[in-house]
This record gives sequence, structure tokens and C-alpha cells, in this order.
Amino acid sequence: MALQPLLAQQPPAAAPPLLLRALASEPDVRLLAPAADLREYSQEQLQKFGYWPPWLELDLDRDKRPDVVAVVVKPSRSGREFGVVAVHARTPDEVHWVVPLDVDPINGVAKGQAADIVVPLFCVECDANTWMRWSGEEYEAELHAVGERIDIGTETQADLPLYSSPNLSAKPVTSVAHCTTVVVRKVGGTPDQRWYFVETPEGQLGWIPDRVISTEICIG
Repeated sequence: MALQPLLAQQPPAAAPPLLLRALASEPDVRLLAPAADLREYSQEQLQKFGYWPPWLELDLDRDKRPDVVAVVVKPSRSGREFGVVAVHARTPDEVHWVVPLDVDPINGVAKGQAADIVVPLFCVECDANTWMRWSGEEYEAELHAVGERIDIGTETQADLPLYSSPNLSAKPVTSVAHCTTVVVRKVGGTPDQRWYFVETPEGQLGWIPDRVISTEICIG
């Protein structure tokens, strides 16, 4: 299906002022317009799925004020690039890139399981989208927060060590069974390698690397 020409480059009048102000500072960046930008979905279809308009107002940085996150498009030599931006009420003049501009189409944004989680919709009719959360410095993929319950496990179903510090060379303080549900008590590490200080149902405490978080493995 050929893409229809874009009749109006201006974002919809109902877009939050916080978002409009931020977009004005980004040359050639505009809000997603399905008729011009998407081959698979029309605006009407996205509305039926509940994924229109192309922005959401959420408290992304957990300061009890509404922020805004939106799908944006920018012309490029290859046609169009898609990204997701967030603007925080705390810093209205700063644009945070949840998803940097790239050629892969993004069909919208959805709310995640927690109030501060956003899900960029690379795929509308599947559960394969990666969710994002603000770390205080940047948006990170699948960053868990203090107080959340997570399942830990491995494909080998072996027992898992809890470490005394956030380092694989640290001494294990105990081990827990495959697919144990633990509660996050602290978040450590870096965006490249997150560590979580967790508590087991029996009260055992220790650090785990993010690679042992096994939501899909432990389903059922």
C-alpha cells in the first residue's frame, strides 16, 4: 500500500503544550502521522487498538507531575526516521530520547504495567515490545524499580547464587531455586549491566545480575 501524502505537517491541536514546546526546538521533527508514515496501520485502526493519539501523559520521572512521551518522525535520505521522545515537567526545555531516531517504524506508545513505564510499539498486535523506564539519567530497557517482584531463573534450571556485592567475582552468600520470585530492594550497576539487591520469600538477601531475570522462562 502506498503511503498517502501528508496534508498538514503541524501536530494535532490537542497535543499537550509541554510536547509542542519541546518539538519546536527540534528541527524537522514532528509527530507521527499514520497516513503519511505507516504502511501497516491507519489512524482509525490505531484508534481501535487504543494507541492514538501518538502521545501519552504519564508521570515518567515519578515527581507527581504529568510528563509526556510521543512518537516522532523526521525526514531522512532514506525516507523517514522514527523515534520516541519524552519531555518532563521538571525540565520542560529538555528533550529525552526514549528511542533514538532510526528507520524502523514505530506505530505508537502504550502504558506499561507500572505507572512510569512506557512501551514503544514497534509491533502493535504482539507482546514482543521492549518496555522503557527513566533511570534518573536516561531511558533504559526493562529497568526494574525498588519494590517490584521479579522471577529469576535460567534455561538450565540450575540454582542461582545471590552475591555479596554487585560483581560476578564477589562471594555468593547463598543460592536460590530456579524461578524463585524475589523483591527488588536496591538497584545498582550501570545501564550496560544492571544489578539488583533482592530479598527472597525466606528473607535471604543478595545481589543478582539482570541477565537472570526470567519472566518468559518462568511463565506458568
